[in-house]
Amino acid sequence: MLGRRFVDEYYKISREKDSFLCVGLDPVTAAMRERNIIPDELIDRYGVKEGIKKFCFEIIEAVTPYAPVIKPNAQFIVYHFSLDDLRELVEAIHEGGSLALLDCKLTDIGSTNQAGLHWIDDAGFDAVTFSPFQGYENGCDVIYTWAQERGKGIFALCRMSNPGSHDYQSKRVDSDPLYIRLARDAKKHGCNGFVVGCTAPSELGEIRTIIGEERLILSPGLGPQGGDPEAALRLGANGSGEGLIVSSSRSINYAYEKLGWAGERFAEAAAFQASAKRDELNAIRERFFG
Repeated sequence: MLGRRFVDEYYKISREKDSFLCVGLDPVTAAMRERNIIPDELIDRYGVKEGIKKFCFEIIEAVTPYAPVIKPNAQFIVYHFSLDDLRELVEAIHEGGSLALLDCKLTDIGSTNQAGLHWIDDAGFDAVTFSPFQGYENGCDVIYTWAQERGKGIFALCRMSNPGSHDYQSKRVDSDPLYIRLARDAKKHGCNGFVVGCTAPSELGEIRTIIGEERLILSPGLGPQGGDPEAALRLGANGSGEGLIVSSSRSINYAYEKLGWAGERFAEAAAFQASAKRDELNAIRERFFG
């Protein structure tokens, strides 16, 4: 397995924080949608760019005590953040004792992936997500090399959390669903992480069987997407109840809306919700694994 340093560090931090929660960082303004947004007063006071930055940094400070992994989503941040901003973002995550996973879904030819990885590495991220659909040679191979040489985490998209993911990811290739083929090939090349939505618990179980006990599964879809944390943990964790990283974004980032709290309390609400999610997940793990 490549990138063992990242995997070992994840297990260490997860045990120290008694948590396997990943908090996604998806900053959204009112220009994009009506609900689950950064409080208007933050944007009005600081402007779009600085308001988004302030939101992100306050969320990070609020939730890192409860999450071993923080997952900034590139589509929500790269259009507002400079490289220096990204370095500061990663530094803030590390100061909170968490790992920084950039959800960028690298999916291009090798030279393009290499360019992205150069700057991702420069910013200090510990791990990335990637799509394996471009194949290995002059495609994903540079991602595996990065994991090997830099001790990084790489999470291969296998079965995503949206309802339409089955349109292609469940199509059969040589008698197996595509998500199975992707997982097997990624394991063969040494991949240390896999993305399987907690909206697809049976697929979680299949992929856990394929990849074994040590490798990690990142499982998004908890919250508004309707993922089942009990089924996900029961089928996606290893025999010790570990190895599954359950990700939640909107329900924590914008908890102030759900709780009915004032916008100025968004960070406090995020901390409250992250703590509650961690405790909920730990209670489920205790029930199934003792």
